[in-house]
Amino acid sequence: MNTILVVLSSATHFCWDLHQLDDMNVFLHIALGEEVYMEILPGFETHSGRNKVCLLKMALYGLKQIPRTWFDRFMIMVSKGHKQSQRDYTLFT
Repeated sequence: MNTILVVLSSATHFCWDLHQLDDMNVFLHIALGEEVYMEILPGFETHSGRNKVCLLKMALYGLKQIPRTWFDRFMIMVSKGHKQSQRDYTLFT
């Protein structure tokens, strides 16, 4: 929250234009960067009787790998000339 307050106050003071990126659903629309397996859901019956798992191709909400995968892809901002803050790694200028 402190970062947002500093950015807003700096933008007001220096008359900067601000642009917002809404990432509410970004975690649901990202391809996984590694192989992730999930246990079969309760109630799903397998014909072989053995334990099976699902290989996920796209993200599911709540996966621990998704924030890191999304942030790795977001790092393209650095190659486009933006600088990442040393104090708050989620702030790019």
